[in-house]
Amino acid sequence: NRMTRKHRGTLRWLIAIAAFNVSMVLAGSAQASVALFTPLQQQIETLRKEHDIPGASIAVIENGRIAWARGFGLADLASGRPVTADTLFQAQSITKTLTSLATVKLLAAEEIALDEPVNRYLTGWTIPENDFTKKVPVSFRMLLNHTGGLSNPYPDGCCGPEEPLPTLQQVLRGLPPATNKPLTVERIPGTRFNYCNGCYAVLQPALESISQQSFPSLMQELVLTPAGMNNTSFDNTFFLNDTSTIAIPHDVDGKPHRRAPMRHPILSTGLMWSTASDLARFNLAFTKALNSGHPLIDQHLAEQLSIPSSTANRSLGFELGNRDADAKARGDYLFHSGTGNGYVSLSIISIDGNHGAVFLINKGPNPWLTTNIPQYNFIKASLKMINSYQNWPD
Repeated sequence: NRMTRKHRGTLRWLIAIAAFNVSMVLAGSAQASVALFTPLQQQIETLRKEHDIPGASIAVIENGRIAWARGFGLADLASGRPVTADTLFQAQSITKTLTSLATVKLLAAEEIALDEPVNRYLTGWTIPENDFTKKVPVSFRMLLNHTGGLSNPYPDGCCGPEEPLPTLQQVLRGLPPATNKPLTVERIPGTRFNYCNGCYAVLQPALESISQQSFPSLMQELVLTPAGMNNTSFDNTFFLNDTSTIAIPHDVDGKPHRRAPMRHPILSTGLMWSTASDLARFNLAFTKALNSGHPLIDQHLAEQLSIPSSTANRSLGFELGNRDADAKARGDYLFHSGTGNGYVSLSIISIDGNHGAVFLINKGPNPWLTTNIPQYNFIKASLKMINSYQNWPD
């Protein structure tokens, strides 16, 4: 205790100065983290605020690789938790692209033709025969290209996290607690394109019957593992007790969506959980398979999935269009959008695999009760910013 009062005073000053310097460094780091936005990303962030979107996750592909992936805004408005590149969103109908790939891949392995009647391979439930199916039976190809004419398995967006979950058989048969009427064919199969959730619903029990595997297990084996999608799953329950890894879905009023995250026994139409980066990895793996080769799928099967089928801009697995994700006959871009309770999404890549982007946002109405989804305008406007900035070919 030989330290004099003068020395103690000096020491206090030194500690105070050091603490001030640390606080300035931390403040500078916080400012730097905000400044990490590139000019393009800052434009997107400004657009997000203008469109009143709580949070977004975006991944951009340039020169055949993921150039950047990051979150914008908040995953949870209540807690202030931000969206990151690892935040999980329900991909909604982008799921159908992966379901179509698994279908084509499994049928080829089992030597089942796309034009075979699906009822040959369904067990426990089959598509009910009626005057329409007597004329033309529903084939796998019709299910994949949305010409099968099946009714909607969830006309009201069933089911919210706290609602009773029906079994797959209850949904197919229209039995409580399912909220839909029994699935049935509503027009002559194969006659025209009409977007068909019921078609992709039937693919799930068909794939499970053929493979003797659960749909999640089959998708893991055929798609997720070979595409390197390590943060993607078809888990219907993980978020019930812990929402810390997901983007909370919000309704149009900015409040958490009452019926979301959506749960349903039909996973094949839109209930895949994923990240923008994982979906970008799928797109890259698919276009590599299409153009040169990749373990995800054989090249000739990838070609089947990407050429026009039911219309000039609809293939078995994608929409065809321009760089703005507008439908275009034999377009040079493959894309698929998705809408569901509290989530809206878009995935796009050029056929050569050089340019692409994935957008996931956590705000949207119940799309089964309205066709007005203005939140999609943020995604389309962001896409135009990106493809103009990067000078994508059209």
